[in-house]
Amino acid sequence: MSETRVTKRRVAVMVDTPVFARLWAEAQAEGVSVAEVVRRIIDERIRGDSARLGVPVVEDAVRRVMEPHVDRLAGMLAHAGVAAGTAAWLARALVNLLTQVDPDEAWEQAVARAKTGLRRSLKAAEEDEDEEDRD
Repeated sequence: MSETRVTKRRVAVMVDTPVFARLWAEAQAEGVSVAEVVRRIIDERIRGDSARLGVPVVEDAVRRVMEPHVDRLAGMLAHAGVAAGTAAWLARALVNLLTQVDPDEAWEQAVARAKTGLRRSLKAAEEDEDEEDRD
């Protein structure tokens, strides 16, 4: 059984009395030495700096991977919008040709019903989320 040995180096640090008092109080509260508290503080600082330095790298990688997909999705949405507009125009034209109903009035009713249905589904989804949050 082999153990990995960590070589430690001694460092002497001078701190103001109020800082030492806070370190001493924290050490007493945790039941460890002042040196251990200082080691933990230094370790946390170094890990935090490393994480902050890595954020731009991760952001850049995500951006490079996602950008082509975002562009493709935008194109698909544009095509869907054109198709929806065309379908709406054709529906109004058919209503105008085949019925005695005013196409503007039929359009307004259809939009109102679609909005109502959407509101109901959004409200139901919010209620489901609220129930999950309570659980």
